[in-house]
Amino acid sequence: MRKHTLNSILFSLSLFLTGCGPTTPTEDSSTADNNSVSETSSFQDTSHNSASDSSVIVVKKDLYASSTGTREGNGSKENPYDFITGVKNLTYGSTLYLLGGTYQFNTTQNITSLITAVEITDPNPATCEEQRRFIMPAVNNGIQDKVVFDFSSMGFNSSNRGVSLNSDYWTIQDFEVFGAGDNGIYIGGNHNEVRHMDVHDCFDTGIQLGRKQSIDNTIESWPSYNSIINCTSHDNHDPSGEDSDGFACKLTTGVGNLFDGCIAYNNVDDGWDLYTKGDSGPIGPVTLRNCVAFNNGITSAGVGTANSDGNGFKLGGETIAVPHVVDNCIAFNNLATGFTDNSNPGTIRVTNCTSYNNGVRDLDANNFDFCRDTATSVNYFKNLLSYCDGYRVSPIDGNRAKSNSRDEYKGTVSHSVFYSGLSMLKFDEIQDCDYTSTTKCGTPYSEPNGLSPFVSTTTPQPQATKDHPAEVINDIHTLLRDENGNVKLGDFLRINPASEFFTLGENNTPLGADLSGGSK
Repeated sequence: MRKHTLNSILFSLSLFLTGCGPTTPTEDSSTADNNSVSETSSFQDTSHNSASDSSVIVVKKDLYASSTGTREGNGSKENPYDFITGVKNLTYGSTLYLLGGTYQFNTTQNITSLITAVEITDPNPATCEEQRRFIMPAVNNGIQDKVVFDFSSMGFNSSNRGVSLNSDYWTIQDFEVFGAGDNGIYIGGNHNEVRHMDVHDCFDTGIQLGRKQSIDNTIESWPSYNSIINCTSHDNHDPSGEDSDGFACKLTTGVGNLFDGCIAYNNVDDGWDLYTKGDSGPIGPVTLRNCVAFNNGITSAGVGTANSDGNGFKLGGETIAVPHVVDNCIAFNNLATGFTDNSNPGTIRVTNCTSYNNGVRDLDANNFDFCRDTATSVNYFKNLLSYCDGYRVSPIDGNRAKSNSRDEYKGTVSHSVFYSGLSMLKFDEIQDCDYTSTTKCGTPYSEPNGLSPFVSTTTPQPQATKDHPAEVINDIHTLLRDENGNVKLGDFLRINPASEFFTLGENNTPLGADLSGGSK
């Protein structure tokens, strides 16, 4: 029988009360001080028991780590672990609290259950929600510590990720990650949550989902049911300018993945990339809601290349059909298209979305581009608002031209307004739509009195120009969120109550997205 100290052999409810099946035994981490132990729950391991060993108990125990912690620590607040040692010793249902400071790393911080790893960080991956483990900043005197993971000493290399989350049922939240030589955070596991993270200035996509290893060749083995919530990803850039997006769920990702309340801006390539590839086949459908993409295609430092796409939401690739869902999202001031299927033939459901003044470099690019594959595209659109105003000036070459979006759409539509050249086309009740057909492209529409549909169009972050940083660099992760981390744009792109757009939506509701955060 495995030997345990007094702290780790406590009477508790059996594992069946947690709703989990048999589990793998957890490494003993009982060296932590008693004041860092939370005995609110425990788990009974039956997976390795013999007839004489039927009640090995794993105790919930919260731990501490710090930027100066060590392997020799005991996980208490007074004698914390280093980060990875804390991860290794964290029992089911427990929290690893990060003490304030800058954690400097030059290697990937792997939270992985791969048996091929040289050192398995998580030898006991969780199997159910009740076993979820948490990583978050500590709270002192009622104030959450500021925690920064600094990977800036890494060089540019595809193996130089920051935090690699290749295990299941983890939640990481409320800190900053920057400077990784590849992705800031990479997720290959299942049922993980990444909440309120600020990821920036990495040499590839800020937060990306993809398979754990190259031998995982089926969608069943790809990351599924992960949630990225209220995160911000910005100013990520690679030397080629064609790989670094804000967020990516592409190539090898499973089902049930969600982005909610996330902001992607000033990434050198796209805000979101859901690319599919013929070699690997379709990915699982992705849901995006309450998200914002702006200024993508050039960083706030003025870094951009000829390879930088500059789309807000890129929702496919290589004519492979994946039925993504996009709801209550906003794209504005992206260098290319606001929302694009990128040849995904659908059916993509796009509802309650606003696309405003995109194509600031590609001056005739679309706010909405959902007909790359004209023969088979059959999408669903409801409560969409496409709008352009004034002139746009390219941040790359300084060219100035009238806003001139030529939206492309095909499928079923209701209560939406698209742009075509320098005019608007309106749809009311549900009907077939096809931008190439004179009878299905919509009814010409111009609002009386020329009122703007928005209360405010003052952008939260001015656009940089090629090789010149933006005049103002705002902390968007703080500026555009409420106290709970939800997106709060205030009056920016909120529908003007005096405008007809205020009642053009379904059931006389405002058209487009509402991410005002309750502003009146």
